[in-house]
Amino acid sequence: MAKFILSGFADEAGNSLSEQIAALQRNGIGYIEPRAIDKQGVIFKTDAELKEIRRQLDDGGIRVSSIGSPIGKYSIDEPLAPHLEDLKLALNCAHILGTNLIRMFSFFVPQERLKECRNEVIERLSVMLEMAKAEGITLCHENESKIYGQMPEQVDDLLRTLPELGGIFDAANYRMNGADAARGIDVTLPSLKYMHIKDAIFSEQAIVPAGEGEGKIAEAIGKVDRHTDNAVFLSLEPHLHIFAAYASIDEHELKGRHAFNSKGEAFDFAVAALKNLLRREGYSENGPFWSR
Repeated sequence: MAKFILSGFADEAGNSLSEQIAALQRNGIGYIEPRAIDKQGVIFKTDAELKEIRRQLDDGGIRVSSIGSPIGKYSIDEPLAPHLEDLKLALNCAHILGTNLIRMFSFFVPQERLKECRNEVIERLSVMLEMAKAEGITLCHENESKIYGQMPEQVDDLLRTLPELGGIFDAANYRMNGADAARGIDVTLPSLKYMHIKDAIFSEQAIVPAGEGEGKIAEAIGKVDRHTDNAVFLSLEPHLHIFAAYASIDEHELKGRHAFNSKGEAFDFAVAALKNLLRREGYSENGPFWSR
């Protein structure tokens, strides 16, 4: 039986680190997946800034689950070298902030060119994985729109071909692209490192709170629970309220069934939806863990 730990992209609750820490604290969440602070990607912070971020997180009782980096979120036709420099920054960021996990992607690839670009994708990821391995860091692949690993078939290919690559399951990203989320968790499960929590309805192209869409999140959590006895992060990425960084993250229009007055309100709602889903599935909060 797994032990689930809540984390989240708290930049969706506020831009400043103090706002992000406050949002996590009021929701009883002890981990963060840092992505942007003061509207700047966390991997691009200086060492001094990262050390201050670490100090404030420590003081607030918040630990880092994974670095929410943009590594691999660029065209397969772009030169690799500049992005390897960004990966070095991300690895350094992970060390300073105290995690051995980094979220990343498998490059924007025109979907009609998947077969043509497959070997290039594997070669580039192999280089990145070697760099990360040398630093004791695991790169974790998120299924995202318009990348090589957008659909379960390509994710399956990546994780089977590259056993050192960790898997992140994002139900909403699968559904926004018309994929079967159940197939997505099945191919990711052997390599799963953690889950991103947001839900979606394909016909409406709408992002919704966990349990309100077609992402089969409860089913996925159940499969993870039966698969492992380890701790598994459930990292909230609500996308319920338009925020400044979103334009650089995803081209999908944000639609939903709920209206929120602030980022913080939207974030709190998303957390409550996940906790309610867990309770309905028979989980209870035991210290830092949710378990049966």
